[in-house]
Amino acid sequence: MNLQPRTIKRILTPLTGLLLLLAATLAAAEQLVENKDYVVHYSAFNSTHLTPEVASRYGLMRSRQRGVINIAVQRKQPGGTPKAVMAQLEGFTGQRGGSEIPLQFQVVEEGDAIYYLAEFRIHDGDRLDFDIKVKPTPQVPPLKVSFSQEFYTD
Repeated sequence: MNLQPRTIKRILTPLTGLLLLLAATLAAAEQLVENKDYVVHYSAFNSTHLTPEVASRYGLMRSRQRGVINIAVQRKQPGGTPKAVMAQLEGFTGQRGGSEIPLQFQVVEEGDAIYYLAEFRIHDGDRLDFDIKVKPTPQVPPLKVSFSQEFYTD
Protein backbone atom coordinates (compact mmCIF):
# COMPACT_ATOMS: atom_id res chain seq x y z
CA MET A 1 0.00 0.00 0.00
CA ASN A 2 1.42 3.34 -1.07
CA LEU A 3 0.31 6.18 1.22
CA GLN A 4 0.77 9.79 0.18
CA PRO A 5 2.54 12.10 2.69
CA ARG A 6 -0.68 14.11 3.08
CA THR A 7 -2.63 10.94 3.99
CA ILE A 8 0.01 9.91 6.51
CA LYS A 9 -0.09 13.37 8.11
CA ARG A 10 -3.90 13.24 8.28
CA ILE A 11 -3.67 9.90 10.11
CA LEU A 12 -0.78 10.76 12.43
CA THR A 13 -1.82 14.25 13.55
CA PRO A 14 -4.87 13.18 15.62
CA LEU A 15 -3.05 10.09 16.89
CA THR A 16 -0.10 12.19 18.06
CA GLY A 17 -2.42 14.57 19.90
CA LEU A 18 -4.17 11.71 21.66
CA LEU A 19 -0.91 10.03 22.61
CA LEU A 20 0.35 13.31 24.08
CA LEU A 21 -2.90 13.60 26.01
CA LEU A 22 -2.49 10.06 27.34
CA ALA A 23 1.17 10.70 28.21
CA ALA A 24 0.20 13.83 30.15
CA THR A 25 -2.37 11.81 32.07
CA LEU A 26 0.12 9.08 32.92
CA ALA A 27 2.84 11.57 33.86
CA ALA A 28 0.69 13.20 36.54
CA ALA A 29 1.73 10.72 39.25
CA GLU A 30 -0.50 12.22 41.92
CA GLN A 31 -3.56 11.72 39.72
CA LEU A 32 -4.02 8.00 40.12
CA VAL A 33 -5.94 5.46 42.14
CA GLU A 34 -4.82 1.86 42.47
CA ASN A 35 -5.47 -1.44 44.15
CA LYS A 36 -3.36 -4.62 44.06
CA ASP A 37 -4.35 -5.43 40.45
CA TYR A 38 -5.28 -2.18 38.69
CA VAL A 39 -4.14 1.42 38.24
CA VAL A 40 -6.51 4.21 37.16
CA HIS A 41 -4.90 7.41 35.81
CA TYR A 42 -7.07 10.50 35.43
CA SER A 43 -6.90 14.14 34.44
CA ALA A 44 -9.40 16.92 33.79
CA PHE A 45 -8.65 19.97 31.67
CA ASN A 46 -10.15 22.73 29.54
CA SER A 47 -11.10 21.39 26.09
CA THR A 48 -9.13 24.20 24.41
CA HIS A 49 -6.02 22.13 25.21
CA LEU A 50 -7.13 19.63 22.56
CA THR A 51 -5.93 20.19 19.03
CA PRO A 52 -8.75 20.94 16.56
CA GLU A 53 -7.96 17.64 14.79
CA VAL A 54 -8.31 15.55 17.96
CA ALA A 55 -11.50 17.33 19.03
CA SER A 56 -13.04 16.80 15.61
CA ARG A 57 -12.02 13.18 15.34
CA TYR A 58 -13.72 12.26 18.63
CA GLY A 59 -16.67 14.63 18.43
CA LEU A 60 -15.45 16.80 21.31
CA MET A 61 -16.23 20.51 21.45
CA ARG A 62 -13.29 22.88 21.84
CA SER A 63 -14.58 25.74 23.96
CA ARG A 64 -13.48 27.77 26.97
CA GLN A 65 -16.73 26.65 28.62
CA ARG A 66 -16.12 22.92 28.11
CA GLY A 67 -13.92 20.60 30.13
CA VAL A 68 -12.77 17.06 29.37
CA ILE A 69 -11.93 14.26 31.76
CA ASN A 70 -9.54 11.56 30.55
CA ILE A 71 -9.30 8.20 32.33
CA ALA A 72 -6.96 5.29 31.55
CA VAL A 73 -7.32 1.90 33.27
CA GLN A 74 -4.40 -0.53 33.43
CA ARG A 75 -3.93 -4.02 34.83
CA LYS A 76 -0.66 -4.51 36.69
CA GLN A 77 1.61 -7.13 35.12
CA PRO A 78 4.10 -9.25 37.07
CA GLY A 79 7.52 -7.63 36.64
CA GLY A 80 6.41 -5.54 33.69
CA THR A 81 4.62 -2.58 32.25
CA PRO A 82 0.90 -2.32 33.11
CA LYS A 83 -1.48 -3.28 30.29
CA ALA A 84 -4.43 -1.13 29.21
CA VAL A 85 -7.79 -2.80 29.83
CA MET A 86 -11.45 -2.10 29.16
CA ALA A 87 -13.65 -1.11 32.11
CA GLN A 88 -17.12 0.09 32.96
CA LEU A 89 -17.20 3.71 34.14
CA GLU A 90 -19.99 5.55 35.88
CA GLY A 91 -19.51 9.03 37.22
CA PHE A 92 -20.81 12.45 38.07
CA THR A 93 -19.50 15.98 38.36
CA GLY A 94 -20.90 19.11 39.93
CA GLN A 95 -20.31 21.87 42.42
CA ARG A 96 -20.35 21.02 46.12
CA GLY A 97 -23.91 21.18 47.36
CA GLY A 98 -25.30 21.46 43.82
CA SER A 99 -26.88 18.90 41.55
CA GLU A 100 -24.86 16.02 40.15
CA ILE A 101 -24.35 15.94 36.39
CA PRO A 102 -23.73 12.49 34.89
CA LEU A 103 -20.57 12.02 32.84
CA GLN A 104 -21.08 10.25 29.50
CA PHE A 105 -17.82 8.43 28.79
CA GLN A 106 -16.75 7.36 25.33
CA VAL A 107 -14.06 4.74 24.89
CA VAL A 108 -11.06 5.52 22.68
CA GLU A 109 -8.78 2.75 21.48
CA GLU A 110 -5.51 3.72 19.80
CA GLY A 111 -3.13 0.82 19.31
CA ASP A 112 -2.44 -0.68 22.75
CA ALA A 113 -3.89 2.36 24.56
CA ILE A 114 -7.45 2.45 25.88
CA TYR A 115 -8.88 5.50 27.57
CA TYR A 116 -12.19 7.12 28.33
CA LEU A 117 -13.21 10.71 27.61
CA ALA A 118 -16.20 12.70 28.87
CA GLU A 119 -17.13 16.35 28.45
CA PHE A 120 -18.66 18.71 31.00
CA ARG A 121 -19.55 22.41 31.24
CA ILE A 122 -17.25 24.82 33.09
CA HIS A 123 -17.32 28.50 34.04
CA ASP A 124 -14.39 30.66 35.09
CA GLY A 125 -13.40 29.88 38.67
CA ASP A 126 -15.63 26.79 38.95
CA ARG A 127 -14.50 24.23 41.50
CA LEU A 128 -16.00 20.93 40.40
CA ASP A 129 -16.17 17.68 42.32
CA PHE A 130 -15.77 14.43 40.40
CA ASP A 131 -16.93 11.03 41.63
CA ILE A 132 -16.31 8.09 39.32
CA LYS A 133 -16.58 4.34 39.80
CA VAL A 134 -14.26 2.27 37.61
CA LYS A 135 -15.06 -1.43 37.30
CA PRO A 136 -12.45 -3.38 35.28
CA THR A 137 -14.31 -6.70 35.69
CA PRO A 138 -17.65 -7.70 37.21
CA GLN A 139 -15.81 -9.71 39.90
CA VAL A 140 -13.73 -6.79 41.19
CA PRO A 141 -15.15 -4.09 43.48
CA PRO A 142 -15.04 -0.72 41.71
CA LEU A 143 -12.09 1.60 42.16
CA LYS A 144 -13.37 4.99 43.28
CA VAL A 145 -11.90 8.12 41.74
CA SER A 146 -12.89 11.25 43.69
CA PHE A 147 -11.27 14.65 43.30
CA SER A 148 -12.01 18.36 43.10
CA GLN A 149 -10.51 20.74 40.59
CA GLU A 150 -10.78 24.44 39.84
CA PHE A 151 -11.14 25.55 36.21
CA TYR A 152 -10.30 28.85 34.55
CA THR A 153 -11.62 29.91 31.17
CA ASP A 154 -9.42 32.96 30.49
